[in-house]
Amino acid sequence: MTFKTVVKNWSVVYIKDELTQLKVLWAIVDHDERDRFTSGDYVCSSRILYIEDNIVRTHTGSLYVLTGHGTEYTGSYSDLLQLMEGHSPAELNLDIKH
Repeated sequence: MTFKTVVKNWSVVYIKDELTQLKVLWAIVDHDERDRFTSGDYVCSSRILYIEDNIVRTHTGSLYVLTGHGTEYTGSYSDLLQLMEGHSPAELNLDIKH
């Protein structure tokens, strides 16, 4: 059985620096089947391997179900560190990816 985390108010953030190119998920948890998070917690994922339909699979094997609409942003490695601390992409005024 594969456990999933259902998220809302989600963003995919493309991190691009001289040495780093990856994307991560930043979102608000709606429900976590593994009981790692409670409803309303933020999550900043590890590196995204792929997004298929509304499912995100990360480098560490986590599965996230995306609900509602999301936004794509671009940011730097220093932005990633702030995302991991709980700051949202909108709060950091990251550029929306076009």
